[in-house]
Amino acid sequence: MNKEAVPLLEEVKQIRQQVRKDGREILERWQQREVREDYKHSLKNLASYMAFRREDHRDIQNALIPWGVSSLGRLEPNVLGNLDSVIKTLGYITGDIQDDTEYFKYSGSTDRKSLLEKNTSHLLGERNDHRHTQIMVTMPAEAAKDYELVKTLIESGMNAARINCAHDDENTWRQMINNIKEASGETGKSCRILMDISGPKVRIKTLLTSKRNPKLKADENFLLSNQEAMVLPQKVSIAINTSVPEVLKNVDIDQLIKIDDGQVEAVVTEIQDDGLICKVKKTSKPKGVKIKTEKGINFPVLDMNLNVLTEKDMTDLDFAVENADIIAFSFVKSADDMKYIEDTLQKKLPEDKKDMPIIAKIETTEAIGEIPNIIAEAASARSFGIMVARGDLAVEIGYERLSEIQEELLWICEAAHTPIIWATQVLESLIKTGIPTRSEISDVVAGARAECIMLNKGDYIVDGVKTVDDILSKSDDHNYKKTAMLRALNISKTMFE
Repeated sequence: MNKEAVPLLEEVKQIRQQVRKDGREILERWQQREVREDYKHSLKNLASYMAFRREDHRDIQNALIPWGVSSLGRLEPNVLGNLDSVIKTLGYITGDIQDDTEYFKYSGSTDRKSLLEKNTSHLLGERNDHRHTQIMVTMPAEAAKDYELVKTLIESGMNAARINCAHDDENTWRQMINNIKEASGETGKSCRILMDISGPKVRIKTLLTSKRNPKLKADENFLLSNQEAMVLPQKVSIAINTSVPEVLKNVDIDQLIKIDDGQVEAVVTEIQDDGLICKVKKTSKPKGVKIKTEKGINFPVLDMNLNVLTEKDMTDLDFAVENADIIAFSFVKSADDMKYIEDTLQKKLPEDKKDMPIIAKIETTEAIGEIPNIIAEAASARSFGIMVARGDLAVEIGYERLSEIQEELLWICEAAHTPIIWATQVLESLIKTGIPTRSEISDVVAGARAECIMLNKGDYIVDGVKTVDDILSKSDDHNYKKTAMLRALNISKTMFE
């Protein structure tokens, strides 16, 4: 026995006691709603994790490492159980053997990793034998008519097909769904159908321009109009009408505006009766960025105060509840949004689909601080997942902050035993041009810690699916979440040949 570890043991005991106390307080708030029976363990673990992460534990982590004890760096799946294990191990080291009934009875015996895998199967279907992370693909319009394309995608490794309700129409969606189901049956490979409800996304609806090639360049002015019938003001060569003109009422002078996933950055310089005069500050290309309809417009930091479901969404939802396996909801900002979505689903879902899984897309600043509450509200009611829509999220919070936030979301979702989908611009260069960049290959490896990676459409989408499938298959041998898996290294084997 070694008494030097006694202060360390006492400190871990105090941490556990505080985590139990604070976690119980969070849990009591969450349990004011009805919680489905098979999510109660997970909700408790999420509450414990949020309680644990409110403090900085780096000093005690460093103190634990020399004793050969868990440094608590991978406790997400089972917070109290990991703390208990450290307490028990330190007890053996110090000779202060802990009474199991005191420290272990609260943790439960459920395998937390298997809970995440079970929840992933409920949401996305059974995973492939050769990889942990599943692959979702956004269906291009040609998937409605090109059966062989859909079949090849499934054969190449697509596990779920995403239909974006912001594009095409019900007839096109129905043809896509028919092809997906037929190809799944022919190949014998499961492929879930996800319908993505577009939400209150502000997009370019129409353009009025005096330019033959409408590009926005640095220092150029343009009009963001609230009128259907636009008129070009003096010294302005491009006017843009938005899909949600009412949002312009909330905008002030100097408000930052980003267009097309941040390729154009501008600020409001003047407010007029017919809209906003904006000045371009930066563009992603020195010669300017071409402006097209349907491209997104973001207002970082601005509270747009829009309903999470639009009139169009309600119509699209009627189709989705009848035809989809999973429904994703865009621009979710709060637990109240999830409650509204759940109430709407209860009215619209047919009796044989009352337990349909759903996904919340995280793409706003407001949603970041609300993630635990969003999960608690939604996952307490039904099978649930999170999609990190990194395009809009990066525009909203900045790329530097995104690098930190996407890590935190992975940790929180693991603690909640909630599947997370790594989305937006994954292998974008390869999918569009056939040639990958080094950084996007690294991005796929980082995304392997998620339960699913989503790819967008492009001319080389089949190559993209095959590449991701290959990378994920290899990555599984090396890492699971935060844990490095110590398979034999070929480099080491050559040392003995």
